[in-house]
Amino acid sequence: MKRVFALFFSPTGGTGKVVKSMARSFAVASGCDYSEIDVTLPGKRESAPRFGADDVVFFGVPVYIGRVPNLIRPFFASIKGCRAIAGTVDGVIDGSGNGVKDGAVGIPVVTYGNRAYDDALIELRDIMEQNGFRTIAAAAFPAEHSFSTTLAGGRPNENDLQLAENFGRKIAEILTKNPHYICNAHTPIAVPGNPPPYSYYKAVINNNKSIDIRKVKPLTDTLKCTGCGLCARLCPMGSINISDPSIVDGICIKCGACIKRCPKGAKSITDPDYLEHKRLLEAEFGNIVRKAELFYTI
Repeated sequence: MKRVFALFFSPTGGTGKVVKSMARSFAVASGCDYSEIDVTLPGKRESAPRFGADDVVFFGVPVYIGRVPNLIRPFFASIKGCRAIAGTVDGVIDGSGNGVKDGAVGIPVVTYGNRAYDDALIELRDIMEQNGFRTIAAAAFPAEHSFSTTLAGGRPNENDLQLAENFGRKIAEILTKNPHYICNAHTPIAVPGNPPPYSYYKAVINNNKSIDIRKVKPLTDTLKCTGCGLCARLCPMGSINISDPSIVDGICIKCGACIKRCPKGAKSITDPDYLEHKRLLEAEFGNIVRKAELFYTI
């Protein structure tokens, strides 16, 4: 082990805080070089990073409707955890008897807004395994919901981040004391969730009526908006017009970045079904205090 990476997609910052706390702590405990790869913005996803056998990667994403964010999933699936050697192309054995050099050690991490993480963690683990990572641990942390400030409000908090640091040190200890973790024999870390096909969470409102909020977009209060363009620069889909931030001319993934991080509070979603779904989530899960879940084998 020579390098450790905090790799994350984190529109409102919670996922990034958790993953960086883990990876920094691991780096200090193991003596590895530390780097961060923030793939939240479109410009950071123009080319996919690749890792090799000397690397340890803490890979974090938020949970959207019970899954890895589906519109970013193809990019996640292009991130390689292995280096090809002679006789391979992009890590694929060519039949000559040559294989792939040991892949990077991977730790999948998801954050979720106090309801559940459903199949997201197992999906992220599988993405990593399929792309050459050797997953040896995993974690799921509550983090403030993209729709709300009530659902896991203020999390990850100080206690969460301390737990994340402790987890990073624990993984460093395991890899240092148990060299079999980094040999060729490998079994993916066991985590909760269903195998493919993974399930999406279905948004509902009164009388269990299903709703579709995929086309819902934030509106702009022009009396509050100063036209600073911060929301456009923060949008992970590049969907807000920098010249006129009131125009959302691309896909909105409801990540909450433009709403929560606008200094003037000028952005909001007013769709009635969206607001009712938000109200019901807050009523059911707003007072629950979820604990982080950590997965590793000694």
